[in-house]
Amino acid sequence: MRQTKPFQREWIVSILVMTFALTLAIGIGFLAGHYIPSASDDMSEICRNLPKKGPMADCIALRSAVATEQATSTAQWGLMIAVGSLCASSAALLGLISAFKQGQRTIGIATDANRIAMEYGRAQARAYVVVQSVEAKLSELGDLTAKVTFQNSGASPARRLRWLYNAHIVAVYGDNTRRGMMLGDQPDLERSHWRQDIPSADSWTSYPLGLRSQDGVAALLEKATFVAITIKVVADFQDVFGETHREIACFEGRVNPSERDASYTALHSAHDNALDDKTESPAA
Repeated sequence: MRQTKPFQREWIVSILVMTFALTLAIGIGFLAGHYIPSASDDMSEICRNLPKKGPMADCIALRSAVATEQATSTAQWGLMIAVGSLCASSAALLGLISAFKQGQRTIGIATDANRIAMEYGRAQARAYVVVQSVEAKLSELGDLTAKVTFQNSGASPARRLRWLYNAHIVAVYGDNTRRGMMLGDQPDLERSHWRQDIPSADSWTSYPLGLRSQDGVAALLEKATFVAITIKVVADFQDVFGETHREIACFEGRVNPSERDASYTALHSAHDNALDDKTESPAA
């Protein structure tokens, strides 16, 4: 509403300028068509009243002087009409330029409003997928398996969800020393075999996904009194508009190395850079 009133005033000014120019041009044309300069007396009557002995040259000179005066008056009037026409044309041109600029601004505002409305509509209608929970279990041999639950809180389905993860283990021993190790490579979603669709306002829990065993993990866990794990989940999905969105989440918690048939341990949410912080710390 703040911009509507100035635009209305500018449009009114442009219309008034063009109306004034058109009225001025019509008036000038009317005057130019109806103005006929006339002499004060008839030339033939003047010549008859001259003395009979006067030469014909006097009559001719008189006619020439009157004609010159009329031509001068006509030229002056024509000049005034030309100046008025120029002013009217200039005013009309200014009005057209102003109207053209206002039209461009109006089109730009309408385009921006349409773009914002489309973006807002997409934001309201698209899918929003987050990592809701992560459960993990760690065997005595160092085999890590995780299950991830994804939640779609958007108004439309999420399509072709892909996900992978890697992890970092920290083992603490009785003398308060600690050692850390990375499990798995940096997640590359192009190597993911998951292509899962999640309906709107629904959740999906993945099948257990294990990381490849690495040398040294079993030795790391041996005699450890406390084992903590940080898991980084990387996922992406497509919304109904074909746009791809990426989601990264970290979860961490304490796990107890046990046999393969042990139950999963629920991890709690951590900040997105938790795993990176672990790998940069001296314990890593």
